[in-house]
Amino acid sequence: MSGMLAAFGRAGTAEEYFEVLDVPYDPRVVAVNRLHILRHFSAAVARIDAAGAAPDARMAAYRAALADAHEAFTTGTALDHRLFKVLADRAPQAFVALDAVTVESQESAR
Repeated sequence: MSGMLAAFGRAGTAEEYFEVLDVPYDPRVVAVNRLHILRHFSAAVARIDAAGAAPDARMAAYRAALADAHEAFTTGTALDHRLFKVLADRAPQAFVALDAVTVESQESAR
């Protein structure tokens, strides 16, 4: 297991993580969403590492987290997840113009 953890520590590309963890992936999804997948995965890795689980449990959790990160961008887009500040800052905001607001009294609602 220490060999797998060492290989995991040496991985540097999305494809290497998929290979080391033996997680199937769609190369087209990775090509388009590489940074988003890695960002999603790295947040999960930080939570897993903070939990301090045994090596076997950590590797299983890493595998599940990478599969989840890949799935997130298979079914959604970077705009759906907004993991990077530049996208989060451009999140749509609800806006209602003041002249579009109407007030009904209880008398007129009857």
